[in-house]
Amino acid sequence: MGAKEVGLGIFIVVLLGSATILTFGISSSVDEEAILIQNFEDPLFQGEGHDHSNASQHIAGTDNMELLDYNSLTTTGNAEIQVATTPDGMETYAYLAGWNDMHIVDVTDPNNTTVTGVYNDPNTQVLDVKYLEYNGNEFLILQNQLVDTGNADPNVGNWDDPVQVSVTLIDVTDKSNPHYVDSWYDFDHPTGPHNLYTQMIDGEWYILVANPDYAGCDIGQGDACGGITIAHLQFDVGPDSLPRIVKIGEAEVAWETTRGGWIYIHDMTSQTWPGT
Repeated sequence: MGAKEVGLGIFIVVLLGSATILTFGISSSVDEEAILIQNFEDPLFQGEGHDHSNASQHIAGTDNMELLDYNSLTTTGNAEIQVATTPDGMETYAYLAGWNDMHIVDVTDPNNTTVTGVYNDPNTQVLDVKYLEYNGNEFLILQNQLVDTGNADPNVGNWDDPVQVSVTLIDVTDKSNPHYVDSWYDFDHPTGPHNLYTQMIDGEWYILVANPDYAGCDIGQGDACGGITIAHLQFDVGPDSLPRIVKIGEAEVAWETTRGGWIYIHDMTSQTWPGT
């Protein structure tokens, strides 16, 4: 056998060995990935058997998340959270909409959080909270939607009480004393708004309000049956006057273009269209 034949034989052996190692390497990598996928468990409980009232079904998570601190609030559950830094940049707070109240939590040190204040709004669903700052003062816009008049305190939970089904402006400059400033009730939507979105335009704050349909809506008599309302937050109304919320426009949903038998705008956002 000549030198060429020997060299060719060695090359083929090395080539086959490399191919075998490469094949085993790829196979091993694929197997490990398959095992990882196979062993991954969704931390969220799925299916019809899930019970929101069962606390044991909400203790879930993954290994790449770490609990830093915990605060027991006055009511269980949070519908919406906003986190904002104070105008001086020194402290950070979380504002939690919690069904019938709103909590303010100091989260400047994530390992040592503290509840600093609570604003109570009984028997309504405080499902949404939006933070905004104006001239160094801090405010929240809360959404109130009546829960169940049958189980409500007759002194506060009433369909005829506009404060219970309104957009509410809260001053949170003093974190230990959040207080009511103004509210706005939309007569076209007596069950109250479901979602809010704040946006500053030319130095002025505006809010977009998502209004759901309601049981008593009668399109035949001209009732507004779900849509988006635009309101202006008027802060500069005079040295001795409080800020106020003023409705400036709305867009109603047309029944003929709605698929289904119920109009319910649940969530929304606003963005400047490219090129405008």
